[in-house]
This record gives sequence, C-alpha cells and structure tokens, in this order.
Amino acid sequence: HDQRNPSPFWLLYVFVCVSSESRGQVTVTQPGIVSSALGGSVTIRCKTSQNVISGNFLAWYQQRDGESPKRIIYAASTRESGTPGRFTGSGSNSDFTLTISGVQAEDAAVYYCQSQHHINSQYFVSLWWTFGGGTRLEFGSDVRPTLTVLGPSSQELQQGKATLMCLANKGFPSDWSLAWKVDGSSSSSLEESRSPGVLGKDGRYSWSSTLRLPADQWRKVGSVTCEATQGSQSPVTETLRRDQCSQS
Repeated sequence: HDQRNPSPFWLLYVFVCVSSESRGQVTVTQPGIVSSALGGSVTIRCKTSQNVISGNFLAWYQQRDGESPKRIIYAASTRESGTPGRFTGSGSNSDFTLTISGVQAEDAAVYYCQSQHHINSQYFVSLWWTFGGGTRLEFGSDVRPTLTVLGPSSQELQQGKATLMCLANKGFPSDWSLAWKVDGSSSSSLEESRSPGVLGKDGRYSWSSTLRLPADQWRKVGSVTCEATQGSQSPVTETLRRDQCSQS
C-alpha cells in the first residue's frame, strides 16, 4: 500500500471502515494533555490495540486552533515536506512516539496519531484507519494551584440548603481535578459540579467546584476538604471546619 497517496477507492473504503470504530476492534490511545516550557522537549506517546500494517503505518497530524489538521509525519518517522526537524517520530508495531525538541510557540496545537490496520473477518480483509483522541500541547512549568474553601451563607441555611465552593487559582497545566471529602470520606453521593478551567493572562488556570447538601446534614458535618490532583504531582488540599463558619 502507498501510505502517501491512497487511491480514491481506498479513501472511500477507509471511510466505511472507520465509521464502524464503535465496535471496538481497534483502539488508539494517547494522553489528553502534555506540557512543556518554550525551548524544552516533549514526547507524546501513541498506543494501538493491534499492530499497524507493516509495523510502521502510523501518521501524526497537527491541528492548530482555527485551522484544519495537517499531516506532519507518516510511516512512523518520515517528515512531510515543510515539517521542521525538531519533530521526530519513532516506534513500531503498536507503540509510537512523537517528540518535539526545542519547542516553539507556533507548536501550540492538538496532535493526533492515526494508525492503519488490516482487520480479518470471515469473508474478507478490510483496511481500517483509526485516529486517537488527540493530545493538546500547552506551554509552561507545572504549578500547584492555591485552594480556598468557602462555606454556606446564613441566608441559604435558612432556606434549608448548604452550598460550599472550592476556588483553585493559578495552576498549570489545565487538567487539574477537584474533588471533595466530607469528614475525610468521599462525597460521591452528594451533588458536585465544576466549572471549566479559565486561562489567565499569566498563562495559568483557575477552576471552581461546588458541593451542595441539605442544611441539616451540614450541621452534622465536622469538616470538608477540597483536593486538587494532577498526574504525578502531589495533591493540594484545603480543609474548612464547620466551626470556622460564622453561621452553622
């Protein structure tokens, strides 16, 4: 097969095959976010559930905000014309990487890996092209957010409700997760909601999460804790004791 210039027949056939991806015959896995400082180096890993054709039928696409995706590497390691030398693809069979050395501001984008597979069925062999979910490259060094926990207002308690808010400010990257604990235990049975991350002018993100519970339950609580977690970084926690609130 010619990976660079597939015939119209193959393009049509590929579309039919990819539309059946929900059957779960081929999966492509890559991280949702990676981060790097300008001038640094970053590696994106792509794993496929089956070996690709010839061990190297794997391509990488770059999609900048507001632009269409463009292929930057094919056959696992071959750069397209115009792809800068700082982009390096490697790997074989089911495990591949894209490395950017000396990251530039223009490299901010989402990167997709695309694999090609032969799928055998009882009656024929089909060709599948499958994309990963994409990996967004963000710029900056890891920063732990600062947490603030706010208790319910007296007016709200009089209405039989209690809403607590956790504010997480100036963290990086954008995929920090917020979770609540009530008296040291998970609050999964309670109503929680979280706002999307907001990017500040300083390149850091802020989030908020709310926890809602009945006022009578709040009056039995000793403390609530908001916990922020991200990848391999150590968690950040902030605890509010109910007796710290002016109205309990």
